[in-house]
Amino acid sequence: MNIPGYKDAVSGSLYNIGNTLRLRRALEKKNINLAFAGGSVTKGWDGSKYLEKNYTDFVTDFLKGEYPDKKIRISNLSTESANSFIGLSITDKVIEEADPDIVFIEYAVNNECGHDHIVSYESLVERMLALPSAPAVVLVFLINKSLYTSQGYMKIIGSHYGLLSVSVADSLKKMLDDGFDWSVYSDDVIHPNTWGHRFIADCVINALKEAGNKTDDTEYVLPDAIYSLDYADYHTYGTDDSHVKKKGFEDISCPEYGEFFNNGVRYTGTNDASVRFEGEFKTLFAAYVHDKTDRFSDADVMIDGEKKAVLQGRSIYGWGNVVLKNVFSFETRGKHSVELKVRDKKKDFILIEFGVS
Repeated sequence: MNIPGYKDAVSGSLYNIGNTLRLRRALEKKNINLAFAGGSVTKGWDGSKYLEKNYTDFVTDFLKGEYPDKKIRISNLSTESANSFIGLSITDKVIEEADPDIVFIEYAVNNECGHDHIVSYESLVERMLALPSAPAVVLVFLINKSLYTSQGYMKIIGSHYGLLSVSVADSLKKMLDDGFDWSVYSDDVIHPNTWGHRFIADCVINALKEAGNKTDDTEYVLPDAIYSLDYADYHTYGTDDSHVKKKGFEDISCPEYGEFFNNGVRYTGTNDASVRFEGEFKTLFAAYVHDKTDRFSDADVMIDGEKKAVLQGRSIYGWGNVVLKNVFSFETRGKHSVELKVRDKKKDFILIEFGVS
C-alpha cells in the first residue's frame, strides 16, 4: 500500500501475541476450519453494499497461499449491528457445525463499555476457548471515525487469556494523528472500504506470522475469569421451540434480519396476545426488532407475574434491526415463568427469540 508509514502501522497493530500453541496446532491440521464472529464490518458491508472481498476473505486467501495442500473452510458468524450479546446467540446456534480451529472475534465498534457488554464479551471468548475443538482465538479491535472503540477491556481480557490480539484501532488512531485521511479507509463513519479491509487483513496476517514464529509456548491452560462468565452458558429459546406458547402472534420468516435471525413471531393485533414460556435460568434475554420510527410498540416482559423490563420497539438507535437485550438477572439460577405483552395494540411488534443463561 502506497501510504507513508503503512508498514509501521501494520506491525504496530500487534498488541499481544499470547500463547501461540493452539494456533500452531491448528495450522498443522490437514483440514482447518476458520470462524469469524463480528458485526457488519466482518460481514463485509462497506456502508452501501457488500464487498466482493472483505478482510475475512483476504486472511483466508493468505492462509490458503501459505498452506496450499490443506483444505481451509470459512464460517462467517457475523451479522449487521451485532455485538457480543448477539455473538453469544449465534454461537449457541451454529458453533457446533462450524467446529472451528481458529476463531477471529471483532466487536469493538459495536460493543458498549458497560458491565453487561464486558461480561458478554468475556463469556463469548471463554465459550469459544472451551469448545471441544480447542480453537485458537484471535481478537481484532476496530475503531470508528469519532475514535470510539471498546477495546480497553477487550485488551485486558485478551491478555488475561493469553490471546493473539490485533489493535487496528491503535494503528488507525496514530495514522490519523499523523494526518491520514479517514476517507482512504472508509466511505462512511464506521465501515471500511476495500482499502480498509485490506489494511485490517494485513494487520491480522502480520499477527499470524509473528505468532507462528513464537515456538516456546507451553500447554495452554484456560484461566479463571477476570470479570465474569455469567453468560457463557447462553442458550436460545427460539419462538418455534415447543416450550414457547403463543397467542395472538403469527410465525413469520424474516430473512432480512440475516441467516441467524430469520424466524420470529409478529403481533397480530389481538387484545389478549402474549408469548409465554417456563424455563430455568439466572438471566433472561430477548431479541426483537426496533426502529427509530414509531411503527413498533414497546412490550412488557413479566417474570413470575411481575413486570421486570420494557422492550423498546422505538429507539433512536434502531433502524429496523435485531437487538438482543438483557431483560433481568436474578442472584441465583431458578425456574421461572416468562410472559411478553405488547403495549400499543395498534402497532407492530416482532419477537425473534428468548435467551437464558
